[in-house]
Amino acid sequence: MNFAQKLFNVLNDFPSNEFVIHSVSQSLTYSELENKILETASHLNTLGISGNEYVGILGNNSPEFVVLILSLWMTGAIPVLISNRLLESEISELLNLSSCKRIFISNELDGKYSSSGVQKFIFPFDNLNEKNDIQFNINLDSIALVIFTSGSTGKPKGVEITFANLVQSALIGNQYFGHQKNDRWLASLPFYHVGGFSIIVRAFLFGATLIFPESLDIKHLANAIKYFHPTHASFVSTQLKRLIESGIKPNKELRQVLLGGGFIESSLIESAIEKGWNVAKSFGATETCSFVSVLTSDQFSKRRESAGKALPPNEIFILDENKNIMPPGKTGEMVIKGNSVTKGYLNNPDETKKKFSNGLYYTGDYGFLDENGFLYVEARRNDLIITGGENVNPVEVETELLKHPLINEVCVFSLMEQEWGQIIAAALVVKDNKTITLEEIKSFLNDKLASFKHPKKILTIESLPKTELGKVRKEKLREMF
Repeated sequence: MNFAQKLFNVLNDFPSNEFVIHSVSQSLTYSELENKILETASHLNTLGISGNEYVGILGNNSPEFVVLILSLWMTGAIPVLISNRLLESEISELLNLSSCKRIFISNELDGKYSSSGVQKFIFPFDNLNEKNDIQFNINLDSIALVIFTSGSTGKPKGVEITFANLVQSALIGNQYFGHQKNDRWLASLPFYHVGGFSIIVRAFLFGATLIFPESLDIKHLANAIKYFHPTHASFVSTQLKRLIESGIKPNKELRQVLLGGGFIESSLIESAIEKGWNVAKSFGATETCSFVSVLTSDQFSKRRESAGKALPPNEIFILDENKNIMPPGKTGEMVIKGNSVTKGYLNNPDETKKKFSNGLYYTGDYGFLDENGFLYVEARRNDLIITGGENVNPVEVETELLKHPLINEVCVFSLMEQEWGQIIAAALVVKDNKTITLEEIKSFLNDKLASFKHPKKILTIESLPKTELGKVRKEKLREMF
């Protein structure tokens, strides 16, 4: 069965089910969703959108965002999802990397991008009432979308995710979620992240309802939990921590909460469980199309620091530098095999060859498996900083900081912090012993990098501590902070 048939099977299986709840007065059934998809896809055809074309999408979480994605799939186009937190120059870079000639921007973000080199369309579209007879046939092995992740060279990498990856990830994850009739998913993460986009797919494939908070602010998430009673939610640590600090308790219908997106403090999970949240810690990546292992709340007390066990048919191997399998308890690189492992990186054969081989994904993360197959992550990718669920490449930040006329040398790295998990810190060697403040640094970066990539702490020093081979000793810098 191709994805086109699967798409319409879902729409026909749950015609009267609510697909979207957007406010007290706004909802959308699966039958109404089908009409909107057909109308929008017909309109896209009139715009000349064609098969296998990469098309940028810049938008906040919304029902219209989901309709646009499904409609683009009907035309055969490939959505390229772009973070709404990026600057115009960063958006241009991603469109360039993915060879996009067109971009769809939600109306509230219209001012975010104005480059003349790319054709721009604003959605949602007005007064659509034409439904053409659209013939489409999408193979499960076709590319469904591109989601960007930070690269080790400072350049973002566009992960090519197939329809099969999306479907398999949802089916594998259902071993944990156990979807039932009338389930409700809280759209609690941005759709341009794989964790957020997976929420759409899970809801859609199992006929569940998508609950849209007014925004992803904690107060709006809390309101959505209070008024719309989700059965499932997915958070990063910062969100869950703020909900708990705000005194928000889970609604009685909320069966499962998935926690991922970087470093997770065991004390946060312990606190959440004590307050009634059924939290599971997960491990995964954009390259694995969401999570591949999970540690449930009932497993937590015995294995507090574990990232859980691989959900079959996923497999996690620990390899040494010669790609030999390490015995239980021995640390090595974590390598993942599974049906949700993606094809590779768009227009980036070198990185694809480096990270993907024979159905395996070489994570660059290090850890070990215990005798029972539970994973322990010892060092997530050393080149990345994961702050508030966002991946930040320190090389990218260092490159921009070195353009400052007063900075001779710089090292950007992570510091642990309770609210964000990790924060960005920068050690600076300043010319002529002059002074420079954090506010000056942020001001300098304002038109160069999105604000979540800005350092939250800086330290000016006479020279960077280095090894005999010239490698910066980040552990020494952390001590200085």
